[in-house]
Amino acid sequence: MEHLEKHVSEFFNQLPDVPIVCISMLGGDFVNVLGEALLLPSLFPAWMLLSRFDSTNKPTTMLLPVDSISKEAHNEDSSIKELDNPTRASDKNWKCPWSCTIIDYVAPTFRKLLKDNFRSLSGAIDIPKDGQANTVRWWSDRMKLNNDLNEILENMEKLWLGPWKYLLLGHQSADQHSEAVLENLITGLESEFKLEANPALIKVILGGVASVDELKECVSQLVSYKAYFGRGGCCGRDRLRAFSCQIDAEALVPLEHLCNGVVNELSELVERTPVILVLDTDVQMLPWENLPVLRNQEMYRMPSVRSIFLALTRSTNHQKDASVIDPPFPVIDPFNAFYLLNPGGDLISTQEEFDQLFRNYEWKGNAGDAPTAEELVLALRNHDLFLYFGHGSGSQYVSGKEIEKLDNCAAALLMGCSSGTLHCKGAYAPQGAPLSYLFAGSPSVIANLWDVSDKDIDRFSKALLNSWLQENVTAAKNCSKCCPLTQEFESMTIAAKDNGWSRRKGSRARKQQQTVEMGGSSSCCNCGHRRIASHISEARRACRLPLMIGASPVCYGVPTIIRKK
Repeated sequence: MEHLEKHVSEFFNQLPDVPIVCISMLGGDFVNVLGEALLLPSLFPAWMLLSRFDSTNKPTTMLLPVDSISKEAHNEDSSIKELDNPTRASDKNWKCPWSCTIIDYVAPTFRKLLKDNFRSLSGAIDIPKDGQANTVRWWSDRMKLNNDLNEILENMEKLWLGPWKYLLLGHQSADQHSEAVLENLITGLESEFKLEANPALIKVILGGVASVDELKECVSQLVSYKAYFGRGGCCGRDRLRAFSCQIDAEALVPLEHLCNGVVNELSELVERTPVILVLDTDVQMLPWENLPVLRNQEMYRMPSVRSIFLALTRSTNHQKDASVIDPPFPVIDPFNAFYLLNPGGDLISTQEEFDQLFRNYEWKGNAGDAPTAEELVLALRNHDLFLYFGHGSGSQYVSGKEIEKLDNCAAALLMGCSSGTLHCKGAYAPQGAPLSYLFAGSPSVIANLWDVSDKDIDRFSKALLNSWLQENVTAAKNCSKCCPLTQEFESMTIAAKDNGWSRRKGSRARKQQQTVEMGGSSSCCNCGHRRIASHISEARRACRLPLMIGASPVCYGVPTIIRKK
């Protein structure tokens, strides 16, 4: 027992200050057991186990029923088939990266959407230049795919998560009113309903709800189900009646007054800490980062909680700059970059878009041709950032096995089709380029979950690079701790150039810079809070298809600070 207590204590001591949210989908025998235990009139296809950890709060778990979000297709024959082009590459077959999972039952339209996306992109290659009607029809089909993905994500949030979607949000960076509000609600629940509420859970709810109705729904479910589980829109109240505690009409009156008083005291702050997702094999293919509630939230994903501990330990061991006190997360210098641009030689527009930009920054790299595997391994070891713009993940130029031999590896931006796909084969562990980079010590890897079009993903990449490079210089000018760096930037030619492209306006979700220290350390300057995934949400909105293309890039790894070292 003492050994177990020590192990649990060490586990929580290693947790970072930012929330870790684990999502698992339970099917098969779990469904039967829960159905019998809860005396359900009919079984759900699956249950979602959602767990939330961090170093300062009691763990929070929630069990949610999951029903299918499938919809009937209005037209089984995709419009892609109707293109007047007999030479279209229709012989190419899409290969699903997973064999069969519970997602195929609860979200069957997602597999079909990825298949249609592949066929659409394959058909675009052979559209004649003078085929204006076909081009219009193709874009109409692309917009439909974008809208279908949006509907899937909205249904996931509404039907699966319901009011518990806020468990996926980061902590508010400043919540000066939350302690008093938290105590009032916990005291009310204990006195009125004899409910011993988890303060961490109540704090998350208060930090997320936007209306009194949402708060009432959360609190009502807590009281009814004693905080053991909740329900989203896919499950009516009557379906769980056998297990719930009935609340009479008189008890609802103090509950309503309690919720009204709490909501009136809530602050409207929107700045939040990052969140690290740990997704099980059955749900990792879904773009959780693009649920409506998370579209302005900084998100990372990792294969396990233990891998998070390893990444943070590695980052501490590799920090060698004695002039800077190490922050709790890894730090990379975005100006210490190596690029591999269009190594196959057929992405001409992409090379034209970025070649001069990279030359202006005097980065090392290759454009239009590929270096040897040995040269790439050396570049990954000796640089902070690796930029890849080509087909796939780049594994045709340097294999995952070669990358995994490294003990230190650059952060990576892999902008090829399906560069971030994890291939799942039954009970075996998933495999994919992001896992190879993480295994080699890369602090973060931004890659695509599915196939993308070159020009739209180039828009995403430009917006993201702009946020890393231009914002880094601007922040330093407003930070007294970075004055020496400001002078250094101003003396360099790159500080004065905009390289022919400007920052996209009108889509910034963050209205103010974070001012609360991430790790509780006052040694970290404010501008150091810009992290590698801080502006991914804005970069997605730079795409013409913000979901079908913009939702494909996700960030594997841990929060990684970007600044000039």
